[in-house]
Amino acid sequence: MSMVINEWQLDVKLNRALQNAQRTDFALYLALLSPAIEESAQFFTPDAIEQSTQLNLYQQLGVALPRSLAQTEADTMTMLKHSEALGSTGLAQLKLATYLSPPPLARHDDKQRIADDVWQSLSLHSRRRLQYTTPEKPQANPADLYEVLQQLHGSEAA
Repeated sequence: MSMVINEWQLDVKLNRALQNAQRTDFALYLALLSPAIEESAQFFTPDAIEQSTQLNLYQQLGVALPRSLAQTEADTMTMLKHSEALGSTGLAQLKLATYLSPPPLARHDDKQRIADDVWQSLSLHSRRRLQYTTPEKPQANPADLYEVLQQLHGSEAA
C-alpha cells in the first residue's frame, strides 16, 4: 500500500465517497491521509528572516558565543586532563577542572538524530516527513479543464 499525503493523490475517490454516502470508504480515505495539516495546505509561508542583532549584542557585551553540545578535538584533550585530575588529586580537583572547562554534553550535535527504538515506533507519515521526501504534484493543464467542462455541459444539455 502506498502512502497518501494529499487529497489530490486520491483523485476523485474521496469526493465520490462523500457524494454517494459511502461512509466506510470515506473514513478509509481520511485515515490514509497524512495527519499533518501543513502538508495539506496549498500555500507556502516565507522563511523567517535571520536577525544578526543578537550577534552584535554578544560583541558589545564581550560574551563568548554558546558552544556546541557535540564533542570536538579540543574536548578530547579536556577530558584527558579531567581524567588525569581525578587520578592524581581526586574528586575535588576534577570538580574544579569541570567548572573551569566543562566537558561536552553529547557525542553528536545532530538535531535530526532519532534513536532507533523511537524511529521504529513512528508512523509511516512521520518517518516520511522526517526524511523530507514529498511526492511532486502533477502540473494542471487548463486545456484539460476546458474539455471536462464541455463534457459536463454536453451531458446536462442532453
